[in-house]
Amino acid sequence: MEDVISASPNCLHWYQLYIVKDRKLTETMVRRAEKAGYKALVLTVDTPIVGIKLADLRNGFRVDSSIRLPNLEHENSSNTEGDMYGPIQISPAVTWKDVGWLKTITKLPIVLKGILSGSDAEIAVENGVAGIIVSNHGGRQLDGVLATIDALPEVVEAVKGSDVEVYLDGGVRKGTDVLKALALGARAVFIGRPVLWGLAYKGEEGVKMVLEMLKNEFSTAMALSG
Repeated sequence: MEDVISASPNCLHWYQLYIVKDRKLTETMVRRAEKAGYKALVLTVDTPIVGIKLADLRNGFRVDSSIRLPNLEHENSSNTEGDMYGPIQISPAVTWKDVGWLKTITKLPIVLKGILSGSDAEIAVENGVAGIIVSNHGGRQLDGVLATIDALPEVVEAVKGSDVEVYLDGGVRKGTDVLKALALGARAVFIGRPVLWGLAYKGEEGVKMVLEMLKNEFSTAMALSG
């Protein structure tokens, strides 16, 4: 995580956090994020367990044993090669009390990622979060889950009158998708897969191409919308 900060000193950095079974490790990662200069914690709350990914099963996908977790390896010296994910087992028992616990160990703003209903958004406001990302984890954990663009208006309505900002991710593929999300009340959108496609296609240049394409599509859609 420190390398990301060093490589992009002029960017705004938020750290995506999971609460894992080892709470001491969770706190250690929070401290590292603070020290490195991250400006917010994005707590992912939509993955108590890992979903069944049928495409991965059909394709025989597996993580090669050469893939390591350098961010975590030195945090758990007892971790062996055969137990790469041992230290980061996500806690399936995360509750709203854990948001309160997180607020006791850090002064960084907390953004909740994975909210899809107005009722959860209201509870998030009550628990003092700074922001909400309307997200369905890219549909990767539960493929029949509600589309984020459909969930967005209800969440935006639920936080009215508060200072909580609402963002959106999931399914953003074109500049017009960005425009629709902003028109429905999102403060900003987050983009994942298109950026990775650009990276796989042509490295850093490919990422720039994707982002420029989205910006051009967005500005064109804005102009044509008046």
